[in-house]
Amino acid sequence: MKKIKFGIFAFVLGISLALMGCETTTGVVPPSDQEIEETTTMMPKTEKLAKKEEKPAPKPAPKMEKKPKEEPMVAKKEMEKEEVKPKKETTIVPAPPEQPRAVKIYQLQTVYFKFDNTDIQDQFKKAIQENFDWIQANPGVKVQLEGHADERGTNEYNLALGERRTKSVLNYLIALGANPEQFTIVSFGEERPAEPGHNEVSWARNRRVEFTRL
Repeated sequence: MKKIKFGIFAFVLGISLALMGCETTTGVVPPSDQEIEETTTMMPKTEKLAKKEEKPAPKPAPKMEKKPKEEPMVAKKEMEKEEVKPKKETTIVPAPPEQPRAVKIYQLQTVYFKFDNTDIQDQFKKAIQENFDWIQANPGVKVQLEGHADERGTNEYNLALGERRTKSVLNYLIALGANPEQFTIVSFGEERPAEPGHNEVSWARNRRVEFTRL
């Protein structure tokens, strides 16, 4: 019996040893020290290659700051200056007052003249004498002698001509004995015609000296 038990034990032991031997032959063989060194020396090379292949991303170009346009700023400043400036007030200049028209003294006669002439005609010397008599009877009346001309000639010339005609009548009155301080003279030239026509009849009536008072 002892032999049988021993034989069974030996058989079982042999099978277990056989199984263990298979496991050692079919198992994973651990790497050797030389293989470990080779793998460690190749790792930096592969890492370097990976780093070379990985190119750095290009840096974004710096954004250029847009300079503000000067023209709109200048225009804006000019507009602000215009707004600040106070508007000039329009000054209304009143028109000079029109010279008041003198009132004709109907008791006194008008003296007429020839074309471009200042001489007193004989037919009007009697009229001037009668006018002198009335003026002497009314010493408080200020008499204005108005000289006129027809439309022919320049305005400047006709103004001067009308003035000469008034002086001619005044000198005749002073020669008769009139007080010169009682008179004033003025010339209107062609500006105040007695007749608006453009013929000899109208012109003859416009060449005159009138006796008026203010």
